Amino acid sequence: MKKLYAVLIALAAVTTLSAQNPTTYFMEGSTFRSQWNPAFAPDRGYVNIPVIGGIQIGTQGNLAVDKVLIPQGDQLTTIFSGSVPATFALEELSEMNSLGVGTTINIIGFGRYARDRRTFWSADLNIRTDIDLHLPYGLFDFMKNGNSADISGLGISGESYLEAAFSYSFPITEKLYLGVRGKFLAGAARFRMNFDRFYASLGEDRWYADATGTLEVAGLAPGTKTIEAGTLVYDMDNLVDKFKVPAGYGFGVDLGVTYDLLPQLQLSASVNDLGFMCWSKGKTSIGETSRTIEFTGVEIDEEGNATQPSFDLEELELEVRESKGITKMLRASVNLGGEYAFLNRRIGVGLFYNIRFREYETLHNLTLSGNFRPLHWLHISGSYTFVDNRAHAVGLGLNICPGGINLFLGTDVLLSRKTPQWIPVRQSLMNYTFGLGIPLGPRGERHARR
Repeated sequence: MKKLYAVLIALAAVTTLSAQNPTTYFMEGSTFRSQWNPAFAPDRGYVNIPVIGGIQIGTQGNLAVDKVLIPQGDQLTTIFSGSVPATFALEELSEMNSLGVGTTINIIGFGRYARDRRTFWSADLNIRTDIDLHLPYGLFDFMKNGNSADISGLGISGESYLEAAFSYSFPITEKLYLGVRGKFLAGAARFRMNFDRFYASLGEDRWYADATGTLEVAGLAPGTKTIEAGTLVYDMDNLVDKFKVPAGYGFGVDLGVTYDLLPQLQLSASVNDLGFMCWSKGKTSIGETSRTIEFTGVEIDEEGNATQPSFDLEELELEVRESKGITKMLRASVNLGGEYAFLNRRIGVGLFYNIRFREYETLHNLTLSGNFRPLHWLHISGSYTFVDNRAHAVGLGLNICPGGINLFLGTDVLLSRKTPQWIPVRQSLMNYTFGLGIPLGPRGERHARR
């Protein structure tokens, strides 16, 4: 299974480079805040610096990041490396281990208040990538100890697309604001491999595996080859033979609202990424496997212990099936928040609840936030996030806008213990946010009226 887990971990590691950082939810000066709720608006209009105007990087799940990428000296290795002891690799794992990783990179972004200084509009061009891993405990036990295992449910799913968005936020009354963001999507790539059945066992001198699984690839055309009996299968040593982009099109919408229940208390709610992506039939490859395979090269010592199994994806012989168009719903999220501000809004306390619908599971976060605005151009936010009662994260965000520049950054791993490679220890939630832009136009009046 050497190449199988290499693909899984490598893809996760590369993408760890959508996640949104809950620390930034109440940071009013941030130009990227409206990504949470299109009814939000920054203090001023803006023009983002291309590419570095808004970058969000994050992971979330029930598998701690340092359990996947393990530092050994100055190097990083994966959990499946033979140099990682089985006792360390298997401790604290769940029956089903999940890890979602994602990025949002703002290529172009700008926004501005209308003449009334209350209505706000913005336009953005983003690249978004999401990957989900679904790893049964049996996979780790099989790879590290050589025990027979049920690995059914093993899967990886990922997609990347270009998002062109236009947002509009406007007042209904003095206290009520609505926001809407329409998004046109162009698909770059999609990859999904799932095993509905996967049983692995050890014989006298070889390993056996009984597997049923499917492969779906769009935008990245894998190579093919012919095996015995003229069967056409995908060449797993050449997963990306050529690119076929754009691989599909889609549409999404974000809907948001804010309401000032009291002069000091604002409530907010939004539903994001309601929509779909249609992946083209002509640019989608589909493969299936349902077979029993065996692989040799196993050494068993006098105590009956086996070496780690080693076979690659080629042995699965994923047969080429007829292509078809695939329509998938976007990975939606729901955001609920409330902030109470006092001392002329220089200090605020907020509570934020987030539901994110991933490929394999639904994740829930609850964040308590303290927000400080000592100057109109300086906002500081601190947060404590509870992640599905499995892990906690302490975050810190900073937004500076002293005239001709708007800088914001935030992370929820700043205060956590980390490896020398800056990987948080025993933490499954990891978010980084960075943005750099130029303020544009007059300040809005909506925050001043509260």
